[in-house]
Amino acid sequence: MRGPALPLESRRGYSQPVPLVVTEVVRFEALPLEARGSRRVIVRWSDGSVGEALRWYDDEVLVSEGDVLGKTQTELRQLHGRRDRDWLRGD
Repeated sequence: MRGPALPLESRRGYSQPVPLVVTEVVRFEALPLEARGSRRVIVRWSDGSVGEALRWYDDEVLVSEGDVLGKTQTELRQLHGRRDRDWLRGD
């Protein structure tokens, strides 16, 4: 008799990394003139760590707390790319 079926990742001896998700916006910061970007958002990730989630030029892209909460790093990069593209197209 066989035991309970395990997920494929467990049977192979490794697990897939779980993407981190923004659970809290800690603060928005203005950056110095020499920095790449003029604003950034510092967040708490689902693993409890705190760090920069996104950096942008505020005359090109608008980012609010609601845009960031619940998003993964990949989703944030996609959001920034869409908004930057829209700004360049004049949409």
